[in-house]
Amino acid sequence: MNMDRASAAALEQGQTLYCPVPTGEALSSQLAKRPASLEGLKIGFLGNLKPNCDVLLHTTEDEVTKLGAAETLYREKESCSLGAATSILDEIAENCQAAVVALGD
Repeated sequence: MNMDRASAAALEQGQTLYCPVPTGEALSSQLAKRPASLEGLKIGFLGNLKPNCDVLLHTTEDEVTKLGAAETLYREKESCSLGAATSILDEIAENCQAAVVALGD
């Protein structure tokens, strides 16, 4: 494992270092194919309730519409500290050809 100097120093001081990197099969997962164009697509947006996330995503909604997206679907998580509900993820997956997820602050 490669560590930067700050991480190595933290370990020397007896602190615990957590590395949020998946192990095993998750490392070999493939990213979804990207559409060549947004023309005519329905684009999903998932906000996380952090400050300014809605501003960022709604502005991006306007931009993808200018680039030819036919429609957008905006949803927000129930909590900024928990994952999105399966029903929201399923709705976006079933109805949209691409999705944007963002953080705020």
